[in-house]
Amino acid sequence: MLQFVFIVALIVFVAAVFWLVLRNASAKISSQYEQLSKQLGLEHNQPPAKMGGFLRPEPSLYGEYRGREVSVSVPGKGLQNTRQVETVLKVEVRNLPFNAQLTATGPLAGMRQRDSGGLPRWKSGDAAFDGAVDARTDQGEALGDLLDDGRRIWLAKMLRQSKGTLYIGKNKLVYARLGLIADEKTRRELEAAVEFLCDLAKTIEA
Repeated sequence: MLQFVFIVALIVFVAAVFWLVLRNASAKISSQYEQLSKQLGLEHNQPPAKMGGFLRPEPSLYGEYRGREVSVSVPGKGLQNTRQVETVLKVEVRNLPFNAQLTATGPLAGMRQRDSGGLPRWKSGDAAFDGAVDARTDQGEALGDLLDDGRRIWLAKMLRQSKGTLYIGKNKLVYARLGLIADEKTRRELEAAVEFLCDLAKTIEA
């Protein structure tokens, strides 16, 4: 009997600790989204917790920033249906004339490029950029005109640090990065990505 009581107490204790960890992690993420919401002027959507707080859906942002639709969310499925959770930033761009997909070179590059639609590999001629970024596009000249020296440097650094991918197509610029926005550093990196993609969209539309 005492052994049974001990086991039940242990289960309750572990569940309580797990609940507290989930709550604290969720609070940190929600706080970063709230600051992003204020910084960018986007609507902050925080779904309520379920199953007594053990299931806490991720927040999302949506609205207009710098004259274009912007959203930040966490898809229900991870990268290629794995457990690797991604945070996805989408920025509207009008009259997009080409498609492209860029990701950091390395072990994950092949997995991420599976959904590139068979786009051919493109090289800029910049050895540092081409060594750091696996770029695929159906219009290499257009992509080359878009990515000047400064943008290639910034993209290579961002994609390698975040293990992210930039998708260009279907009137959207989509930046997907591994992990959640759980700290100030990640939030500031995402803020910088918003500005970068808005600038990119403006250049495409010019």
